[in-house]
Amino acid sequence: MAEQTLASKRIFVTGATGFLGSYLVPRLVAEGAQVMALARSEKKAAMLAEQGVETTLGDLLDLDSLRRGMRDCDIVIHAAAALDGSYDEMYPATVIGTQNVMNAAADMGVRRVVHISSVAVYGLIGRDTFSEDAPLASAEYPYITTKTLAEKHVQRIGTERRVEWSIVRPGMIYGPRAGLWTKGMFQLASLRPTPFIGDGSGSASPIYVDDVVEMLVRVATNEQAAGEIFNCMMDPTPTWREFIGAYQRLAGNTRWLSIPVLPMYIVAGISMLLAPRKSILRDLPDGLGWLVRKKRFPMDKSRQLLGWEPQVSLAEGVARCEGWLRKTGRLK
Repeated sequence: MAEQTLASKRIFVTGATGFLGSYLVPRLVAEGAQVMALARSEKKAAMLAEQGVETTLGDLLDLDSLRRGMRDCDIVIHAAAALDGSYDEMYPATVIGTQNVMNAAADMGVRRVVHISSVAVYGLIGRDTFSEDAPLASAEYPYITTKTLAEKHVQRIGTERRVEWSIVRPGMIYGPRAGLWTKGMFQLASLRPTPFIGDGSGSASPIYVDDVVEMLVRVATNEQAAGEIFNCMMDPTPTWREFIGAYQRLAGNTRWLSIPVLPMYIVAGISMLLAPRKSILRDLPDGLGWLVRKKRFPMDKSRQLLGWEPQVSLAEGVARCEGWLRKTGRLK
């Protein structure tokens, strides 16, 4: 593994005040990097400045602000993206924003862009083993389609304009302050009984936020990571029953309600027929199948090229969320 140090490197981060960015930025600073960040407001810029981060006001659609922020930078870590909304709402930030990041990096002579994607690009149907060279699946769900398009632009622009790129595909990132995969899962686990479609034996794909940050640091500093894509999750993956059950233990709850799958398929099929194009409802039957299926996301490449594998077990990761859940009043 040909690795470099981040000390004295100038690194530009998008999404620095988001969930993942709020863990990534302090780690980069601790490694001795000079961190630059894109901030959409004076308030967010002030928050970053308190951490010793230089900021540029702007957004992903403002190419000039991206160029200013990347001036003299060695590495860009692109963590910003739209997480929900309609296709038309998500497309500008996720797709056009990624194009702008890549073009700005080329304009400013940045050595490498590390793009944070998602295992969602594999889609909801097809195979049960998803290695990094698996073909990307089509879907109607806007998050999947926009993330897939963004990846394609990273590779195309990187090749055409000679910018090194690496892509990281995390699973369900959880940890203190996480939305859906901590707050949402704990709320579900607190219901007595906890309802779930099927018996929960299908594969979930959680990964603790600190493990994701560790991979990003290694990808940014490893020469062999150029032009490579990396899955980022636990291998083997835990089941939904195990993932939600870890939150149930925090909530003092052991009751589980298995909802029969077949009636839900009927409801999903009707919803699909009535849903407009580019709606998550069009993928509902496939989503149910994805929920109950056993899947694997091999970590072989990450182990071999990066020497990376998750260090935080599911039990430890969920236990680390306890203090935040208490502080926010969710765990009594």
